[in-house]
Amino acid sequence: MSGFADQMLLQFSQSAFVTDFLQNQIGLPAILNTSYQFSDFTFQTLTLDAVTRTELEALTLQTIRVKGTEEQISPNSVRMQMTREFQAQGRLAWVDVLLGVSLRTGLQDDRTPIDSITTQQLLDTIGGAATLDELKTKLIALYSQDIVSAMFQRFGITTIDEFKQRLNLMVTFLFKAPAAFDPANPANSHLLPTKVCVNFQPDLNVAGALQSAKLSRAILDDETSASPVPEGIDLTQQHVFITVFPDGVAVDNAIPGLTAAAIKTGVQGVFAAEGMIAHFFV
Repeated sequence: MSGFADQMLLQFSQSAFVTDFLQNQIGLPAILNTSYQFSDFTFQTLTLDAVTRTELEALTLQTIRVKGTEEQISPNSVRMQMTREFQAQGRLAWVDVLLGVSLRTGLQDDRTPIDSITTQQLLDTIGGAATLDELKTKLIALYSQDIVSAMFQRFGITTIDEFKQRLNLMVTFLFKAPAAFDPANPANSHLLPTKVCVNFQPDLNVAGALQSAKLSRAILDDETSASPVPEGIDLTQQHVFITVFPDGVAVDNAIPGLTAAAIKTGVQGVFAAEGMIAHFFV
């Protein structure tokens, strides 16, 4: 193992360094946004609740799964689908540091509850129509030409009477504004767990580091089950992979034609596109 990796392992054996690494060097928002996507919430507050696990040089062995069919012809014809598992017989994944992390989030609920529902006849709303062309013209004033055409085609409307029978009821939903965020309300506080996997890359081998991280993530995701999350929150990554490079490898022309700053930005962008984080440690 390189001197850089040895140094980093010794650092990660100290809880104060782990806390600083997560909070100040990587940043809790980066970890949260890599792990989760919020369709109905906006996070307002974010703190590190706990580091529940720290394992150095964590090893995971892949389970080999073989799927097939087994047939019996006599005395009765039977076909069975079978899956056989051979645990710890596949590829291995090394993670330099595996952290169990709990994030305490204060979430603004952006969902808008229904306030009221009203119904009325659509012909009454547009002031009536004597002909189908007049009806379409008035509807286009409310909706687009494409929407009106699609409505008439979908419901097979060719006469005013058919419109009255199939599409005349207009339902209006009125929604309440979302409640203001109250940090003291326990319903707005959520504890979101995630697993942070840190790998050390002593040189600027971007392709090799990305391949290693993606292979490890694929094996770990297949061997672990996802934690349940509240409705409206989507788990996007079971494991947040962070590849740490020494800051000194990013120098001008280390990648031909690029400055040190451009190298850092480019490498971080490549990893971000794969749902991962790259960090240059000073």
